[in-house]
Amino acid sequence: MKKWINIGKKPNLLNLIISLEKIDKGYALYKKFYLNENSLLYKQIRYCLNHNINFIANLGHSSFFIYYEGIKILTDPFLSPHIFGIKRQKPAIIPQLLPQIDYILISHAHYDHLDTRTLRRLHRESTIILPENCKPVLRNMYFKEIVELKHFEIYKNNNIEIISLPVKHNKGRSLLFPNTETSSYIFKIKEKTFYFAGDTAYFEGFKDYGKDFDIDYAFLPIGGYEPRFLLKNVHMNPQEAVQAFLDLKAKYIIPIHFGTFHSIPRFVKVEAPLKKFKEEIKKRNLENRAIIIAPNEIEIDFC
Repeated sequence: MKKWINIGKKPNLLNLIISLEKIDKGYALYKKFYLNENSLLYKQIRYCLNHNINFIANLGHSSFFIYYEGIKILTDPFLSPHIFGIKRQKPAIIPQLLPQIDYILISHAHYDHLDTRTLRRLHRESTIILPENCKPVLRNMYFKEIVELKHFEIYKNNNIEIISLPVKHNKGRSLLFPNTETSSYIFKIKEKTFYFAGDTAYFEGFKDYGKDFDIDYAFLPIGGYEPRFLLKNVHMNPQEAVQAFLDLKAKYIIPIHFGTFHSIPRFVKVEAPLKKFKEEIKKRNLENRAIIIAPNEIEIDFC
């Protein structure tokens, strides 16, 4: 495990506030791609935080905001309106509107999972957990604590335990960063155990994790699998995701990575991951063990 504490330049809170006031100008070309403080999602998040209500919010793609027993977790924050001109299909909450996050989990360095544009706009008195060789992507970006975990390494704090586990997905970000690793995470808060798979194809490792951990909630990707001949070795389809859930022996499955973004945009609708996921859980009589949260919606008191 490699750890960096209080390096880089701290974000100026006033600048974050000013940038929020100017957000309409900055997003002038992308008004339909963001949610502001008047959105239902923002109001629901604020209400739950103010009343200490556990929740899971789907912020789109693999970005999930999990609030459990006072701990705030954010996974793969990608809240930008586009990547290299490829627009998201659902709007994103403005990053500056999110509260101070305790732990940010990054599964890998692909642009739709490690989005520096989003990270720069967050309040960053946070611990960010990264796979091996991903720290250079952040350059001199400030976080309270930056931790690179090799596979099977463990990060422990007073209120959380995080374990990095391998998955089946392609490494690297770009020619500048060709060796960034890809990971999934087990994280334990009090009596509950969560598994966040990030991006992955189906592989036999899920059976091992099912033997080694008593998982309550498994966040598993169901979209981005078409065209299949190109992506079968990096992304699961919905049927494989359900099989992975059974291999993991988790109590509940929460589908992720659907309905928001695809590098070939027309496949967001063509592949119909949520429809096929619902068909598969119905066929296997698992409907009461699936927690489906659509993009920009929230599940309250999920425990």
